[in-house]
Amino acid sequence: MNAQALHLPEAADFDTASIRPSRTFEICNHLLDDHAALERFYSDNGYLFFRDVLDPRSVRDARQAMLDIAADEFGLVEKGDPLGRWTGKAHVAWSEELPVFAGISRKLVEHPANQDLLAKILGEKACMVPMVQYRLYPPNGPVTMVHQDGFYSPGIQDYRPLWIPLVSCPREVGGLTVAVGQHRKGYLHNVAKPNPFPIPEGAIEEDSWATIAYEPGDLLVVHPCSPHAGLPNTSDRLRISFDTRVQSAARPSAFAATVASVTPSSVTVTADDPVVGTITLSVDPESYLRPVSRGRREPFETFTEYTVPGMHLVVVREGTRCAMLREGSQP
Repeated sequence: MNAQALHLPEAADFDTASIRPSRTFEICNHLLDDHAALERFYSDNGYLFFRDVLDPRSVRDARQAMLDIAADEFGLVEKGDPLGRWTGKAHVAWSEELPVFAGISRKLVEHPANQDLLAKILGEKACMVPMVQYRLYPPNGPVTMVHQDGFYSPGIQDYRPLWIPLVSCPREVGGLTVAVGQHRKGYLHNVAKPNPFPIPEGAIEEDSWATIAYEPGDLLVVHPCSPHAGLPNTSDRLRISFDTRVQSAARPSAFAATVASVTPSSVTVTADDPVVGTITLSVDPESYLRPVSRGRREPFETFTEYTVPGMHLVVVREGTRCAMLREGSQP
């Protein structure tokens, strides 16, 4: 697979509104006890979809926590409305990684039954990559740009991006759509355009898009190179979900840490995990540096100006090298 992105300065950008999914995900529950077959399906199609596999209580608890935040913090729903019907309050841009969400995804992912499930999917014991986006999407709100997670997360090894719906998502509520099989083309982001380097029109086969009517307890695993996007919510209620990632618990390449010191060519961090401890990693022009603003890559030349002791960041290492620094999440 070609891991290089595209360079097409004259190309038009892909329009998410043009997506018309013509395919339905295959349900992969029957593959959970055959890891080799599971890996083949994932490698061939660029996704895994499982129906009603997450622990029901863990899903209910996560949904209630998200509904409470939607009511108390943003006024998007009435307090106590289990359906999450939208109040009509205008959508305001806000971070999907606010501290108020801290702990919701970790509690669900680390539930013992869900850990057993994720071990089957990963082929070994899983732990969280400390990156999560919490989604409270009202009707007629913004849709996510078509993108590939791996393009923005260099250096993380053998991880699985997870999309977890916490409410029923029939087609009118929307949900994630994936371009099946298009991961085999490599990265399609157009680096000739400004950040966020949109995928160009025509790079994805029109008939490759698939989705499904989601229910709480379902789990979608997306290949890091699979183009995907959120579909419009045209209902009367919120779409509530979160995205996170899991990696090998024995060989984690991404971890949360606090910056202890920096030099023009290195960073010393103290990891939250005492097993990792305090380590020094080299930093170079190829390191993906985004510790200040979500999604924006900063220049290597001014590394010591915007990276300061006390920052709590996600660190991705390749041996003794820092592959990526990004602002911290609240899993």
